[in-house]
Amino acid sequence: MIDLAILGLLTEQELHGYELKKRLGELLSSRASISFGSLYPALARLEAEASVKAVEQRTAAPTAPMTGSLTGELAAFKARVRGRSTIAGTGRGKKVYGITNAGRGRLVALLADPDVSDDRAFTLRVAFARHLEPGPRLELFERRRTEMLTRRDDLRSRCDDDRRIDRYLGALQERDTDRLAHDLAWLDRLIDAERQSQPSTEEHQ
Repeated sequence: MIDLAILGLLTEQELHGYELKKRLGELLSSRASISFGSLYPALARLEAEASVKAVEQRTAAPTAPMTGSLTGELAAFKARVRGRSTIAGTGRGKKVYGITNAGRGRLVALLADPDVSDDRAFTLRVAFARHLEPGPRLELFERRRTEMLTRRDDLRSRCDDDRRIDRYLGALQERDTDRLAHDLAWLDRLIDAERQSQPSTEEHQ
């Protein structure tokens, strides 16, 4: 999931680690949290497989003019040292990451993965679905709908069994069934809009 999120965000613009973590937090919201402890190893892995590129931003400290004064020269030297220390101390913030052509290919492969059972990953796949061609994008949504219908039928069966055992457990199952029905209705609207936006076969002839 984190690879999908990183690659998807980097298609929009190059980001340094702090910005990337912030954008991931906004994207994932309460569904998941990404720490620097998981973000940087993932970036290193993606960089090693050439899916991500890294560019160091070097901010040069301004060169002060010669003053002719020993006190002035000493103050300028200390300022340059402080500037280098600040840059070195924030090395993570100065490393900018961008996606490569290989990374774009990997993103498309992750988006088109036949497995649609992971709820959090599917949310991300919808967020970056614009990177899929119309056909594979519609297939993604339809596979997810089939997955959700299977879950609904299983839940209904368990709900009947649980209600006979414990009405409170049955009530929880009913809540889950209602949530599934809501998600299915949303998915149906998404599929309908996708079908309407895609050119018909006759238009290609």
